Amino acid sequence: MSQTPLKAAYERLKAEKPHLYLRDAASILEVSEMALLPVAYGEDAVPLRPAFVELLRSLVEMGPLMALSRNEWVVIETTGTYPEPTFEGPIGVLHSPIIDLRLYLMHWAHAYAVRSFGKDGKPLYSLQFFTHAGEAIHKVYLRDPSHLDRWGKMVDRFRVSEHPEPVSSEVVPSSGAVPVPSAFVEEWAALQDTHDFHQLLRRHRLSRIQAVRLAEGHFSWKLASTSVEDLLKWAKDSQTPIMFFVGNPGIHHIFTGTVKELSPARGWVNILDEVFTLHLNPAGIAEVYLVEKPTREGSIYSVEVFGPRGEEVLWIFGARKPGLPVPEGWVRYIESLRAAV
Repeated sequence: MSQTPLKAAYERLKAEKPHLYLRDAASILEVSEMALLPVAYGEDAVPLRPAFVELLRSLVEMGPLMALSRNEWVVIETTGTYPEPTFEGPIGVLHSPIIDLRLYLMHWAHAYAVRSFGKDGKPLYSLQFFTHAGEAIHKVYLRDPSHLDRWGKMVDRFRVSEHPEPVSSEVVPSSGAVPVPSAFVEEWAALQDTHDFHQLLRRHRLSRIQAVRLAEGHFSWKLASTSVEDLLKWAKDSQTPIMFFVGNPGIHHIFTGTVKELSPARGWVNILDEVFTLHLNPAGIAEVYLVEKPTREGSIYSVEVFGPRGEEVLWIFGARKPGLPVPEGWVRYIESLRAAV
């Protein structure tokens, strides 16, 4: 759809649904979120050079920032200062007690600086990163107005004049042939570190959902879809620290801490805190598994949520640090899940 008809269609849609999020408007109009940015914000949507490492390093000087990542079914937001990123090839790590990200830059293609306005009428300044297809990967919002001058200089440094065109779709590698289950399970049993699991998937050209289905009854156990909300209620009541992993192809966004407030609203389940929020749409909970990964320090257990197309939605672990055991409350909770399957 060209800009003029798209703008007219967007304005009609906004007149009908003035509080519609841009992502939802893009879905209704059957375009990518990135394609709608210049239509919705005009000159306030500034295309930037895709110098992602430099852009991320610039954020270290911007004071407290709100980091937002999402997939179709879950949104995670954490607020704190961005740590210095480290990279090994296209894989990046930003790690602090609050801002904890794993980046996969092979999926990052476009960047924008955007000025929008909140419900209170105040301006919001953000960096927004997109895939080749124009799907949002990660957004960063300025929190301290005293850094606005520095923010503006950053935008001027990276701005370009032309709006990039997203491609219609990304090429997704084939999952390949499914291995003989017994051989795959034997390799799973030999894992020494949780990070070895990703290598196991790549070696067998498996998606995560294919892997947990193959290992069902050995290292994975199917749970009821209601088990996710039950887990969140338990976490709030027990105040046991847990880890949330929310991902899309370009990022895993992690938060470690306790669930302080659980609030359902408009069909979503919401965790609300000053530095951490999580919004989960239960409609996206198609399959839930309890997953065990052997390590040299003992088994690590997670509850993993998959969407209607087998996509990764949310992973939940007990809080853990290298060399330290997971909380005893998490161990007991996992034992109760194992006893019930």
